[in-house]
Amino acid sequence: MKRDFALAVLVCALCGISAHAQILAAAAGVNADDFAYSGDKGPGFWPELHGKDGKEFSACAPSPSARQSPIDIETVVEDPALRPLDVSFVEAPFVMKNLGFTIQVTPAFGSSLTLDGRNYSLLQFHFHTLSEHTVAGKHGVMEVHFVFRHSDTDFAVIGMLYRVGRSNAFLKTLIDAGLPEKTTSADVTVKPNLEKALTDSSQYFTYPGSLTTPPCSPVVTWLVLKQWAELSPEQAETFRKILGNDFRPLQSPNNRVIHSTVRRWPFDGGQP
Repeated sequence: MKRDFALAVLVCALCGISAHAQILAAAAGVNADDFAYSGDKGPGFWPELHGKDGKEFSACAPSPSARQSPIDIETVVEDPALRPLDVSFVEAPFVMKNLGFTIQVTPAFGSSLTLDGRNYSLLQFHFHTLSEHTVAGKHGVMEVHFVFRHSDTDFAVIGMLYRVGRSNAFLKTLIDAGLPEKTTSADVTVKPNLEKALTDSSQYFTYPGSLTTPPCSPVVTWLVLKQWAELSPEQAETFRKILGNDFRPLQSPNNRVIHSTVRRWPFDGGQP
C-alpha cells in the first residue's frame, strides 16, 4: 500500500512538471527557431525578430534608457541594507529539457525566494556557456540562472558563475542523470540537491535588468553571487559540447547602479 501511494505521488509530481513546463513555454512564446546566438538571428538582429505568437522582441534593442542584461560588474556601491538571500529549496523531482538554446531544469513544486517582503516561486534554472555576466571584464566558463517569479512583471534571477577547478556535486547529479543533448532527446527526470548548488548567498551584486533571451523584457531583479562555483574540466566540456556559445553579449549599464554586499573592491575569492 505504501509503495503504491509513493508511486502515485511521484506520477502526479511528474505530471505536474510536464504541465508546468508546457505553461511556461506557452507563456514565453519563444522557441529555438525564433532566435539564435549567431547568424541572421543572432543578438544584433533580435530587436527585428518576433516569437511564434507574433510578439516582437523590440525590448532587446539598445537605447540610452534600456535596462538590458547581462552587464559587466565592476563599479559597485556597498549597500548595508542588503541582507543574505532568503532562499528555500524543497526536495522535489525536476525535469531536464533541451530547448535548443539552453538546458532547462523545471521543478514540480516548492522552492521559493523571499525578497523585499515578496515571495517568488522557482520556475526553472538553466545554463549559459560562457557566462553572460562578467566581473571586471572576466567571463566564467559557465553561468547558471535560477529564475523566480512573483508576477508577470516581477522576476528575480540568481546568477552564479563557474570557473574550472574541482568536480561539482550538483552538476554531477545532472550529468549522471543524462543531460539531453538535442531538442529531440527525451526529457530526463532528476532529483538534484539544490542546497549544494549555490555558493555563499550572503554575498552578491544586485541591479535592475532584463531577461537575457528574447523577448528581453526589463522585468528582472538580478542577484549575481560574488563567489564563483567550481566545476571540473570534464564537466565544463560536457556542457560546452551541448550548449556551444549560448551567451548574450554585454549590454550597456546606462548609468544603472549596482548595489553590493561586498565591502572590498577589488574583491578576492570570486574570479578565476
